[in-house]
Amino acid sequence: MHNLVVRRPKFDEIDSINEFFELVIRDTFERNGLSDLLEKTMEEEIADKRKCLKEDFESHGANRYFLIVTIDNLVVGSIEYGPSNDLIITSTNGALKDLVEIGTVFVNPKHQRKGIGNLILFRILDELENKGIKEFCLDSGYKSAQKIWFHKFGEPEYCLKDYWGEGADHMVWRLKVSEVMRR
Repeated sequence: MHNLVVRRPKFDEIDSINEFFELVIRDTFERNGLSDLLEKTMEEEIADKRKCLKEDFESHGANRYFLIVTIDNLVVGSIEYGPSNDLIITSTNGALKDLVEIGTVFVNPKHQRKGIGNLILFRILDELENKGIKEFCLDSGYKSAQKIWFHKFGEPEYCLKDYWGEGADHMVWRLKVSEVMRR
């Protein structure tokens, strides 16, 4: 893929990144059979991602740290790390509260299965390693993402059975940066 760039987001891209979040989240809900959930749930997810991006800009990457992928200046991927979310903290009885969480691992549906997700995952892991962060966590309630994480990382450390409804579990992984980098 030519003209593919992985970099920090720019302030003047906030609108296009937020549109990207909405596109990917709506597609993800549809592909995972979650469209029948309340529209409110999807809107909350979109609003949460916008809030995380805002935190990145306000803290200059200190509280939240995003990377985006562009192809010909079009946002096609994103990833971030920051404090563990409330669901991770409560579902693990606080065991992971001091770990950073990798989140917002999104790739435009037209660009999935082309290695973009792996590329940005390893770039963010480089950032963690450079900052001396040795462990992280990530979570997912999307079956499509869970398949990917199972393949990459194995069994999750925590599984909230039927959290999103019957047969729709929520999973949390705890991982060491160095182990993931060696895979």
